[in-house]
Amino acid sequence: MKISSIRSSAKFRRVVLVIDDQPTVLDIHVAILKSLKMNLRIVTMTNPVEALKWMSNKQVDLIITDFSMHQMNGIEFVKTIKDSCGDKLMPILVVTVVKNQKIHKELLLAGVTACLQKPVQTQELANISKLLLEKSDHIYNQSLSG
Repeated sequence: MKISSIRSSAKFRRVVLVIDDQPTVLDIHVAILKSLKMNLRIVTMTNPVEALKWMSNKQVDLIITDFSMHQMNGIEFVKTIKDSCGDKLMPILVVTVVKNQKIHKELLLAGVTACLQKPVQTQELANISKLLLEKSDHIYNQSLSG
């Protein structure tokens, strides 16, 4: 079966990986993602190193991650993803309490799609997540036809 057939199948579910070392934050983000009613497979992890291992052989459509984590910070995490995934375009959304604009700029330069401030506004996270998932579908479909 072709990959394009799988993605257009009624049973296909986009994968969203949510990483945060605070279980309460994970629960909130999962609830927001479920409210989108987009038939998503939501995978949650508290450890970015484990997330990187898990991602090594998985197709992920959107990553939502914290910046300040015990094992590595968001910039290190994003750079590791970009190094290991090569040209695969994968939207990455960082949600952080860090208000330092220099760090936000570094994240964007490292390949983050957007940065949101904690506590995240429910509608803002929902809107951006939906937009990024729809955009990743569009980019994926273009890469198949081009």
